[in-house]
Amino acid sequence: METKKVIVSEKTFEEMDLPETIYKYRIWNEPFHKTIITKQEVFFAAPTSFEDPLDCKNLIRYDLLTDEEIYSYYLKDSKEKHPERTRQQHRAYAREWSEKSPMKDKVYVKERVEQDFKEYDERLGVLSLTANPANEAMWIKYANNHDGFVIGFNPLIMFPHLGGGGAVTYYDELPIIRPRPWHSFEEQHNYQIFAKLSKWSFEEEYRTHIFRSGPLSLQDRTIKLPPKAITKIIIGKNMPKESAENLLQSIPPELAHVQIESEDELD
Repeated sequence: METKKVIVSEKTFEEMDLPETIYKYRIWNEPFHKTIITKQEVFFAAPTSFEDPLDCKNLIRYDLLTDEEIYSYYLKDSKEKHPERTRQQHRAYAREWSEKSPMKDKVYVKERVEQDFKEYDERLGVLSLTANPANEAMWIKYANNHDGFVIGFNPLIMFPHLGGGGAVTYYDELPIIRPRPWHSFEEQHNYQIFAKLSKWSFEEEYRTHIFRSGPLSLQDRTIKLPPKAITKIIIGKNMPKESAENLLQSIPPELAHVQIESEDELD
């Protein structure tokens, strides 16, 4: 039997490789965290808001290009854009443009990279999730020491609705991202968004993201999910009884199908 495939971002995952449920750790007494239940809304954060100073900040290293590589870049550019040119014309074009290329100006490259990141940060939104609802470190760090809750999603409904998603890959050292054509746009994209240092591997992270041609407003970063994408709510073992009752009373009719559990019930 042929296995269905799910396209997630620039990656292709076999359905069997996707977890049945992915999770988000939340704090009930934070008003904006409640809307994940009351309005089925999730928020896509900008990279500059992340605790990890390197997360989504692994920039394209134009500064590492050698003179030979810059020449090769313009030679390839000439051949792709002007296939009618002779070999000598391609070489002349590459020599001319490599000599006056702004990629040799370190100050220009630094300023350009900083400006590119500013625009990238304004246009990118990331939603961080995890495959593990019973992660002690995550309960402490992201759910107020078991005082909060965890909400579960069906990734086969959630990811297509949001335009894609996938698992984070962890590295001892972040990959060096090179300009095109050395790294394709897809490779640059995946290394920037789906690569993190191994020190964060305890999070077992999956993530999805949005990217727009212009700056994202707070409204743009707030996305409403189909109710069926939400499948589970797990109440932290230290959540006060009053808060737990308030959470349960806040579940709207469209989430009547959602499975409610206590953290103590997790294996």
